[in-house]
Amino acid sequence: MIELFQLEQLVAYADCGTLSKAAEHLHMSQPTLTRNMQKLETEFGVSLFQHSKNKMVLNENGELAVSYARKLLENSKDMLHRVREFDRARHTITIGSCAPMPMLTLVQKATHLCPDTTVTSELKDNETLLKGLREEIYQVIILPFKPDGTDLYIKECGTESLFFALPKSHHFARRKGLYMKEMDGENMLLYSDIGFWHNIHKEKMPHSRFLIQNERFAFDELVQASILPSFVSDLTIRMNGQPENRVIIPILDAEASVTYYAVCLKINQSKLNLMF
Repeated sequence: MIELFQLEQLVAYADCGTLSKAAEHLHMSQPTLTRNMQKLETEFGVSLFQHSKNKMVLNENGELAVSYARKLLENSKDMLHRVREFDRARHTITIGSCAPMPMLTLVQKATHLCPDTTVTSELKDNETLLKGLREEIYQVIILPFKPDGTDLYIKECGTESLFFALPKSHHFARRKGLYMKEMDGENMLLYSDIGFWHNIHKEKMPHSRFLIQNERFAFDELVQASILPSFVSDLTIRMNGQPENRVIIPILDAEASVTYYAVCLKINQSKLNLMF
């Protein structure tokens, strides 16, 4: 019976051109490789090499054997990858999201409902999420809009509204609501991991400068100590409470309030239904 390691050695010989170079590449002795090639030739039952006193060259049978060996080795690698990925998918739920808060909620649900399953998550842009879903990188994604696609199963999974968190001394602190264009040009504190909300800030407040913080603790500390305005959402208030020494002003732009949709391929519909 022909073994995969024999085919690997045959391909290595074809690639390296000589037994000595192939043996060095494979970290084995040249006599051992020579014996293995002779055994392989016996397994085929036909000659694969033209033999001379100190040289061995692939003949036409050998060249054909090498071409099939390459395909078999590639197929074996693909088989291993696909089986491992299948097993990983059975024991893993990968969630991709456009924003952090709905992702956190969905991760908590999935972890609670599927205790024997590993749950991973990441923030990405909408285009990457949809592409990743169809390539089965993600089992579930969260988008701020309802996507099109007959291959998709979609469930509404909540809303989020954005607010300004203003110092009590701010000149807009007594307002009942603000449009983002009214704050355009003001310096503001901004947390980095907010997903698609970044695009809205840039679009609606192009003249503002944002002091971006990558660490959540550092951001919260700055909000407490600084006189710079910041953002907060109803979901973060619900989870962490209202920032102290701040006035919360609703943002009146339509883009500041979104409905989230959990999306999966229809073949994974049972996983999504389990969470909602």
